[in-house]
Amino acid sequence: MKRQIAERIRQARTIALCSHVRPDADSIGSGLALLFMLRQLGKDAVFINADRAPYPVSKLPGCEQIQNGQIFPRPFDLLVLIEGSSEERTGQKRLQDYACVHIDHHAASGEGVDLQASWVVPGAAAVGELVYELGLELGVEFSRDIAFNLYAAIAADTGSFKYSNTTPASLAIAADLARRGGFSPFEVSDLLFNSNSQEKVLMLTRVLSTLQLELGGRLAMIHFRRDFLDRLSLKDIETEDIIAIARSIDGVQVLLFFKEIAADYFRVSIRSRGDISARQVALAYQGGGHAHAAGFFYRGSLERAKQEIARMVADQFR
Repeated sequence: MKRQIAERIRQARTIALCSHVRPDADSIGSGLALLFMLRQLGKDAVFINADRAPYPVSKLPGCEQIQNGQIFPRPFDLLVLIEGSSEERTGQKRLQDYACVHIDHHAASGEGVDLQASWVVPGAAAVGELVYELGLELGVEFSRDIAFNLYAAIAADTGSFKYSNTTPASLAIAADLARRGGFSPFEVSDLLFNSNSQEKVLMLTRVLSTLQLELGGRLAMIHFRRDFLDRLSLKDIETEDIIAIARSIDGVQVLLFFKEIAADYFRVSIRSRGDISARQVALAYQGGGHAHAAGFFYRGSLERAKQEIARMVADQFR
């Protein structure tokens, strides 16, 4: 499938890239790296996302070149969908009007989209690993900006190589990228993990103050209300990485993060360890993800959501 996508790229002259709504460092870093690869190949390429990149992802090299808005009705020979093969996932309308290829490390349907090729590798720690392989297939030179962005993509989705999805391949690719790009891995980790604003820390303390421990300390739950951002200039997307802090509590095997989207409507993120499947819980609510990182949307009160999902998690401990 990688070769088919490479061939579709070679045949196209005008190419648009887009990633998923609420973009993160993996989708932004991978998209920017691929954008620079395509331009190196002489393609007329643009990167268009429905949502803006959050801080500090917005500091990745070239991020100012990402356009925000809708791709339609602009004409393109090919659309490359990064971690998103549907209108709901990408926030882009009229995808059926374009020839599309899809690159992802999450299972996705691609319903209603004219997918010329779909390359999905659930075992990859980040979509950045796949874009790295695609770059090798296309024979591009890994410039500093390409390598830096791909390294950032992989570092972010592996929690700076601390999460259980980190593989020997992840480490080998990261080492090769640092060598090719001529940068220090510290430069990437400093940008991604040591660049919080004062407002971000204030918001983090507010969310972490909601911490509840259940099931003998094996289940942790935190929540975010929309009014937590009152009097703060933070964007909603800048709350996405809170879960990385809360998941580090010793003894916790499952973490649930309830993020209020609208009245009685929540996005639930699940992180798990060991034999507990986050994905199994998410699938029960028409969500999805990986074994230890998944999510879904829940309509109802926060109290009911916590009770109901906690019971489902408790069943896995039996």
